[in-house]
Amino acid sequence: MSLIAKANLQVNLDQESVLRRITTRIRQSLELEDIITATTAEVRSLLGTDRVMIYKFHVDGSGQVIAESIYEHRLPSLLGLNFPADDIPREARELFLKSKVRCAVNVETGEIGQSGLYNSETGEQISEEIRYRPVDPCHIKYLRAMGVKSSVVAPIIHQDTVWGLLVSHHSEAREISKEELAAMQMVVDQLSVAIAQSELLTQARAKAQREAIINHIATLLHSLPTIVLQPALEAAVQAFHGVGGRLCLKNQAFDLQNGHQKSLSECLIPGGDCVQLYTCGQQPIITQPTIYPLVEQYSAWQEHYKFHDYRVWAISDIYQTPAWQSLQPAFQGTQIRSVLIIPLEYRQQLLGYLSIFRQDIDTETLWAGQHDPDQRQLYPRLSFELWRECKKGQAQAWTNEDIELAQALGKHFAAAIQQYELYQQVQAFNENLEQQVAKRTLELQETAEQQQAVFSVITKIRESLDTETIFKITTEEVCQLIKADRVSVYRFNAEWGGEFVGDFEAVNSHWSYKSKLGVNSVWNDTYLQKTEGGRYRHNQTFTVNDIHQMGFDRCHVNVLESYHIKGFVLAPIFVGQKLWGLLATYQHSTPRQWKTSEVNFITQIAAQLGVALQQAELLNQTQQQTQKLTQALHHLQQTQSQLIQTEKMSSLGQLVAGIAHEINNPVNFIYGNLSHVSEYATDLLRMLELYQQEFSVENEAIQNLAAKIDLEFLAEDLPKTLGSMQIGVERIRQIVMSLRNFSRLDEAEMKAVKIHEGIDSTLLILQHRLKAKSDIPAISIIKEYNDIPLVECYAGQMNQVFMNVLSNAIDALEDYRRSPSENYQHQIIIRTSMGELADNTKSVVIQIIDNGPGIPENFRNRICDPFFTTKPVGKGTGLGLSISYGIVVDKHGGVFECDSQLGVGTEFLIAIPIKQFSS
Repeated sequence: MSLIAKANLQVNLDQESVLRRITTRIRQSLELEDIITATTAEVRSLLGTDRVMIYKFHVDGSGQVIAESIYEHRLPSLLGLNFPADDIPREARELFLKSKVRCAVNVETGEIGQSGLYNSETGEQISEEIRYRPVDPCHIKYLRAMGVKSSVVAPIIHQDTVWGLLVSHHSEAREISKEELAAMQMVVDQLSVAIAQSELLTQARAKAQREAIINHIATLLHSLPTIVLQPALEAAVQAFHGVGGRLCLKNQAFDLQNGHQKSLSECLIPGGDCVQLYTCGQQPIITQPTIYPLVEQYSAWQEHYKFHDYRVWAISDIYQTPAWQSLQPAFQGTQIRSVLIIPLEYRQQLLGYLSIFRQDIDTETLWAGQHDPDQRQLYPRLSFELWRECKKGQAQAWTNEDIELAQALGKHFAAAIQQYELYQQVQAFNENLEQQVAKRTLELQETAEQQQAVFSVITKIRESLDTETIFKITTEEVCQLIKADRVSVYRFNAEWGGEFVGDFEAVNSHWSYKSKLGVNSVWNDTYLQKTEGGRYRHNQTFTVNDIHQMGFDRCHVNVLESYHIKGFVLAPIFVGQKLWGLLATYQHSTPRQWKTSEVNFITQIAAQLGVALQQAELLNQTQQQTQKLTQALHHLQQTQSQLIQTEKMSSLGQLVAGIAHEINNPVNFIYGNLSHVSEYATDLLRMLELYQQEFSVENEAIQNLAAKIDLEFLAEDLPKTLGSMQIGVERIRQIVMSLRNFSRLDEAEMKAVKIHEGIDSTLLILQHRLKAKSDIPAISIIKEYNDIPLVECYAGQMNQVFMNVLSNAIDALEDYRRSPSENYQHQIIIRTSMGELADNTKSVVIQIIDNGPGIPENFRNRICDPFFTTKPVGKGTGLGLSISYGIVVDKHGGVFECDSQLGVGTEFLIAIPIKQFSS
């Protein structure tokens, strides 16, 4: 082998070694600083030059040296120094981008060699021949001033822009070869990949940091029983690196009297008291007397948001914003320079403003030599020594990331504040309601007690089948409830005289006389005997407030006085159509002004007492027979429902489990062998690569076959294909697991399960019914799952409940037709949350809501009755919801409720305890 061939081979080996090390470094680390530092050192070692650096362009065209490698200090360091945009003209940057041109300058010969990869006009790839031409004298002076006699520049392209340059400098004249240019091109190509990976890493880190900030502030806003905004405001100011902030909100803006809700503009009218302000850090100072004590009351806010376009308002410099001219004096005494205004909007309603303040900053830029930024430099600089450019009081611009973070925080603040405002309204409603209830309670307290007493007495009367017990209960309850001195039951005999068969006398410290009245006391009234019951035959109640004011005969008054009766109420007791007796209420201590409600109460009790007497024996027999029939019917319905339920769940469970089992066997075979196939493919590819490395003799047949099958693409794509197959098989296994989860054949006992898995499994079974058909649009499922714990239940039976309710919702939506002009889409909302049952038992609440036609009110109370259905004959059995009700209420001690509005939709609420307690 000749010396030239050996040299070329050594160069190729060095290039491959450098590229391999650079590629390895990129794969080992995603930190761009580490990658570019190592790259400059490797390239300088490869080229044997005095300095290799990476130059990055700024947005304004200027740039900075961000990485550098120098050999034995033969050239001064430029690391960290900035160069103005004029040093690399716009035309040169465009040439770098369009043609990917590489430049090599030899100062001693005065030539510049350029090699482009693409034609700048057609965009076609061209040969990499180096074309030389005389270099511009200005460029020669520029390089000599830097102490450079030869330089090579290769552009670094990223996202269709010139990201930077890979530059090689040498203090002596040096020729550049095509191989070195090709090596530099491969390096910049690898750098482009590294830059893309580093930017993705940076974006991921920024996103993670932003989400952490949002989660932290959201926790502060929502974790407390009552909203506490001050810590959340302080956290928001810190998140934006601000020096201060304000939170200006509506407060108690709801007028309870007329139901009017004030807008934020109305609340900010001077003199109002409907604004609440939270502050943090530095604040604007309003020193002069003004009717606007708050900066939010100035017109700048109202004018900016008068068209209800509630976007974040980023003000980089308040002193350069004309709309803030009237507010500038309030900020002059502070270091505040930039303001970020976040309107807090909830459902197109403005609730307040969150403002973040930033102070001005001092900046320092390190330039490679002093330059004049106000005019283009016509001559090269003679010195590249460090020159510091310092600027005082510069405004900090708000970035796109700041705006995105502000929008996210604004939503959380708005939601929390809306909840707080609703809480205030509820509190106001409650206070007003408490006042009304207290007033109404005082007015209706006696009537309510009496009505309650009616039901209580009736219930107690009906609970007993013994007449003496009925009399005792009636007299005692009535006497105590209306606070009478005595209540008695008087029964007529055949001659319309009679005796007292029931009596209760209240203990009264103002009256201690023991009357002659009592059980078995006989009282024969001549008026009643002559008239055979008198007025009471016509079902009239007789009320006497004072016996001396009624005009009674003297003899009648004497009889009443002998029993110390000062006032009374007598109500007739009818047994069927016959006057049986009287319910007598007496006042012995003093006369009494009987209230209408009291008289009505006594009349109602007398009527119910007659019914009780008439049906005492019959009621006893009827209750016994009814109880037996009810139990028999209930057992029959339960047996029928249980048989249907068992058959349905058994068939469906066996079908689903069988399908899952049959799918699972071949899938497990494929899944178990994919890993071996992947290892075999990897081993074969490694063996093929080893063959290529060890046997470099080119065989025409092998080369033709490799080109025909595209061996390089096959080696790259085969692992990806196997990975895709792995993902597909894993997805099938998840579907099979969902089917087995729905069937729950191995989980007949009660155990703690994940409710969400049961719902998802049911949805998987019903997936075919959710898709669009020729005449039926698709049904969208909206899941609003909240964090809920494991629930102790019969998993298979609960899956049947979800299946029945969801199937009914789908049936309703399939038969529901709306006008094509209406913007309507079938949807079912599934919402889970925590709740409490009536006995304060912690429970899980599942709401299944559809936007179908709704259920008529006359059907709503019967939908859980066995065999009741609103569906056409042959389409429904009428047992689905009845079985579901029994599973939820009877077997789990939960709640199963339905709420529906015609034309709006239907909601089923299912609540079951988190833990089941045995009796």
